[in-house]
Amino acid sequence: MNWLSLLRPLVPFLLIGALFWLHGSMLQGAYDKGFAQAQSDGDLALEKLRLEHIQLDLERANAREVSAKAAAKKLLDEQARNDKLAADLADQQRAHRTTTDRLTEEIARVNDLYRDALDAPPKPLPACVFTAGWVRVYDEATGAIAAGMSSATDTGRATAQSAESRAAEQLDSGISQRDVLEHHVRYAEQCRNTAAQLDLLIDAVQGAH
Repeated sequence: MNWLSLLRPLVPFLLIGALFWLHGSMLQGAYDKGFAQAQSDGDLALEKLRLEHIQLDLERANAREVSAKAAAKKLLDEQARNDKLAADLADQQRAHRTTTDRLTEEIARVNDLYRDALDAPPKPLPACVFTAGWVRVYDEATGAIAAGMSSATDTGRATAQSAESRAAEQLDSGISQRDVLEHHVRYAEQCRNTAAQLDLLIDAVQGAH
């Protein structure tokens, strides 16, 4: 009996073992291939997610940069606009002062002399009396004195209902036509400056919205 005869009964078992081994090898190969594929797919997914995250960060950074540039430009535009408004106001105030100076120089010509007719010779302007009460009313209207307060020429204001106080308000205040005109010219300049400031303030507020 040779060794082949001894092995012949074992052939079926060997074939079954070989089949099991082959099947196990095939399963291990499939498992290894599936694991490698899954790992590759996972790595690709992670890389894609990382790239998407980087892209999102770049987009956010670009958006912040665009927003910062827009805010800086808006600030510069507002500063330039406010500077122009301030320059315009200064120009208007200088123009108002020029007008005040010019009109002040004309006061003597239009106040000191007058003519009865175009072909008549000029003669001194008659005196115009402004009473203490007139000056008080004028000053209260312009805010030079508070309502109900006495001025230097309003000696009887504290007892305004008495005959003495009413008489005192009818005294000559010593204020001349020239004084009134000079005050009006200066006060008009203040009013025009205030109006110009208010107009430019409105423009500035409206421009900020």
